[in-house]
Amino acid sequence: MREILAKYGSYIMIVVWGFVIYLFMVVPNKKKAKKQQEMLASLKEGTNVVTIGGIKGTIVAVREDEVDVKVDKGVKMTFVKSAISRVL
Repeated sequence: MREILAKYGSYIMIVVWGFVIYLFMVVPNKKKAKKQQEMLASLKEGTNVVTIGGIKGTIVAVREDEVDVKVDKGVKMTFVKSAISRVL
């Protein structure tokens, strides 16, 4: 056993550290991305949203890749769906 650890110990540590990095960095990012995709897929007219630029408004139209957001009386802006940061 000592011979194996002496010979392959550095390779084993690289694999262990790779696994630790995967657990703490990749898995949470995948969960966050999935949650964001679900939120974007659930957008519908009448939903209050905030864009990544901090603009608050109400969705008035939803298309495949874009949404129209009413930000004030008579002011409507078009955003790509990925520009929606969160739903209020």
